[in-house]
Amino acid sequence: MEAESWYLQNKPRIMREIGVALPHFRKLFVKVYGKDAGDAIAKETKQRFEVLLPDIPYIGGDENRLTKGLYMTAAAMLATYQSLRARGESVEGAARLIYLGASSFYSSFPTRLLMRWQGRRNFSRKGMNQRRRDAAVSQERRYPDDWVFEFVEGDGATFEYGLDYTECGIVKYLSREGAPELAPYLCWLDYPFFASMRMKLVRTETIAQGGQRCDFRCSRGQPVQVTPEFLNV
Repeated sequence: MEAESWYLQNKPRIMREIGVALPHFRKLFVKVYGKDAGDAIAKETKQRFEVLLPDIPYIGGDENRLTKGLYMTAAAMLATYQSLRARGESVEGAARLIYLGASSFYSSFPTRLLMRWQGRRNFSRKGMNQRRRDAAVSQERRYPDDWVFEFVEGDGATFEYGLDYTECGIVKYLSREGAPELAPYLCWLDYPFFASMRMKLVRTETIAQGGQRCDFRCSRGQPVQVTPEFLNV
């Protein structure tokens, strides 16, 4: 199935998902820019996303768990970024608002309950086996715009499982869309995302930030507290 047909066939569901997240960003826009401008930015972001939707790369649809990450993290955040930049916001200023909006969404009800459930599932035998299968499938490189990664067995002490990404779908997508500068900032969203699942993420490098891989090391426990420098913009 081609990208255009899959995303358009699933547009009602995807737009509902966007509709759940967008109010958290709108509230932030209103706080920063005032009600009229904030409402306008939120409306424009939704419109920009609808324009981007048909051209998001197809990487397997519902058969690939990373499909949602591609349209919610890459395309939705790109639409937000474009709207903010059009208002004269700096790259770091836009990244700050994206980070704060996403963090608010991850910690909101009922999203946080769903995320905690997902976190528990990640450490189940079924969840672990699913990630092993996903990693093996990614190595087949069925879709050029997809992620490619390996599953890393836990060492029994410092982490329970790991994922080493050697190709990143977000980096590919943003480069194609002419906004590669946004990708390094989106890497930071992983920390509030994992924290909402009550998971500890340790990582030393990412592809978007100049590394050779993204080395995720995951375990139960107190989430790592990270404060990106651009939050002080």
